[in-house]
Amino acid sequence: MRAPTGRLLDVKTHNIRRNPENPRLIFREDEMQELLESIDDVGIQVPITVYGDGERFYLLDGERRWLCARKLNMEKMPAIVQPKPSRLGNILMMFNIHSVRVAWDPMPTAIKLDQVRKMLARQGKQTSPAALAAVTGMRPAAVRRSLDLLSLPEKYQKALVDETKKPRDQQSITADLFVEIFKSQRAITRHVPEFFEEVDREAYVDAMVEKYLARVVDSVVSYRAVSKIARGESAGVEKAVTTPILRRLVNDPKYSIDQAYEDSVKTEYEHRDLVSAVASLTEELKSVRKRPRAQRGLRQALKALRAEIKRLLGSG
Repeated sequence: MRAPTGRLLDVKTHNIRRNPENPRLIFREDEMQELLESIDDVGIQVPITVYGDGERFYLLDGERRWLCARKLNMEKMPAIVQPKPSRLGNILMMFNIHSVRVAWDPMPTAIKLDQVRKMLARQGKQTSPAALAAVTGMRPAAVRRSLDLLSLPEKYQKALVDETKKPRDQQSITADLFVEIFKSQRAITRHVPEFFEEVDREAYVDAMVEKYLARVVDSVVSYRAVSKIARGESAGVEKAVTTPILRRLVNDPKYSIDQAYEDSVKTEYEHRDLVSAVASLTEELKSVRKRPRAQRGLRQALKALRAEIKRLLGSG
């Protein structure tokens, strides 16, 4: 018997099956317990969404609620029954349903996005990041991030999938780590392209990951300093200085990014920022005569500033 579609029904829990196309692979126990307790107290308040296929129903939305219902031995649960979609339509429907929900884990999402990309390509459709964002409901930045993850060596893709099985606060490798490493790699490619003529790109990623795992790098945002080293010429530091520093970062496991930054461009960036701040302050001071209030405090601040200027410039 064909299930009616677009209707709210009470569906037998044991007739429901997991959707094989669901990008969400892992449901952490700590995240499930709170939902289970809520359902145990007040029941399922938001129906799940399924499609019918023969005598069974397959989930489009609500897998956590279904898992909790099974644990609680609920015989039936409310479900909105939709027509059976194509495989591509199935995946895209789940992407769009979950676009306003808590984000899926990045690596499983990237893998599923790659399947969408390949199916669209076989149909002769656009597969650019903008096109993928339009059909999945993902933000373009999230699509680009997923595509970056797909370029990772298989060992890191597997590691990221394995890490999703752990509570978030116990994960040692996250997608954010690779996002920041890729940003630094792109900065080097743009500003010091000759670097990757000598250093293998995968070796660079390996070295940066190992530094993080060994706690030589203590934060994923530290890799932004590598980008600043790569852009050193904009602060007046020649490549003859920055390139050996970047090479040492790859070859010396104990050489930290903080130390590399200090050894290469830190002083120049600080001076550039100071010049900008002084120029901004100078413009502000030119307009002080139009604001006569608080003159006493201003005079004291200017005297302190004058003293510091004399100290830096010397008596001459």
